[in-house]
Amino acid sequence: MDPDGRPAPSIRWTPAATGRDEPELARWRAAVGPVRVRNATGIGAPKLPLTVAAWNAQVGGGAIRRLWNRIAPDTGKEAVPAVLLLQEVFATGPDLPEAAAGSAWADRITGTPQGEDRTDIVSFAREASLSLVYVPSMRNGGPDGSPPEDRGNAILANVPLSSARAIELPFERQRRVVVAAEVTIGGRRVALCSVHLENRAPWARAWRTLGSGRGRQMAGLLGVFPGNSHADAFVLGGDLNTWMFGRREAAYTLARRTFRQPEHPDPRPTHHLEVGGWLRRADYLLFRLPPGWRGEYRTLDDSFGSDHYPLVGDIRKTAGFE
Repeated sequence: MDPDGRPAPSIRWTPAATGRDEPELARWRAAVGPVRVRNATGIGAPKLPLTVAAWNAQVGGGAIRRLWNRIAPDTGKEAVPAVLLLQEVFATGPDLPEAAAGSAWADRITGTPQGEDRTDIVSFAREASLSLVYVPSMRNGGPDGSPPEDRGNAILANVPLSSARAIELPFERQRRVVVAAEVTIGGRRVALCSVHLENRAPWARAWRTLGSGRGRQMAGLLGVFPGNSHADAFVLGGDLNTWMFGRREAAYTLARRTFRQPEHPDPRPTHHLEVGGWLRRADYLLFRLPPGWRGEYRTLDDSFGSDHYPLVGDIRKTAGFE
């Protein structure tokens, strides 16, 4: 649906899970609302550089408005094209189904950012006149009398989004759905993917928390993205939830075989755990680019109210290439 609750053009559904996952996925799928799509007119004939950011917004706890104004400030001049790859954003409204018996949901998260109202991603996209593809992964809380919400991944941009699709990952503990879409920059297509992998396995398979569960999810994703896409460039960004092994985990090492840039990623940790104040590397922004293009990013020092720090970078031409 569009932000006003009207039917919107359908997006492509791509399963990356196996048949054995279907019974559990169906239970979680039954409790979420519709995919939300909005396309703004955006910048006319956008060109490089393209700003790209990835961030886990902690289900309303992160100040999305403030981050967007940081990466795409209104200077009174023509805006630089910008895309925000988001995880743990939420949507609400009358189109969510009842959380019926037999369906599944996640514990409710209800963060509120400092200095901002807690705003669902659909309302923000409409108010800011931005393009949006939001795909819910799970219901945010069960039938507890609170307003119904779901949460998932989104792509937000000040340029039109095309070729949108949802990629349902192999099931571990909670349902996870990746969002992918394309933007056209300088006449070339850039495919972008917002991903959020599982943070831990069920207690009965607790050992998979160390990385094998996320490795299975990443392998499933890489089987369909980039896949046989005809785009010229590819970006994978989001919360891979890597734990103690960090960049040695299978989820990351598998992704790096396909996404070779940046050559030297920012080494700083990105996620502030609640226990002991420990910081870990959980979030990544990776690029697969044509000759003459390069992608870099840095981790911001401000978490904008989330428990994750945003990664903000850009894609631009290398020196000597026009």
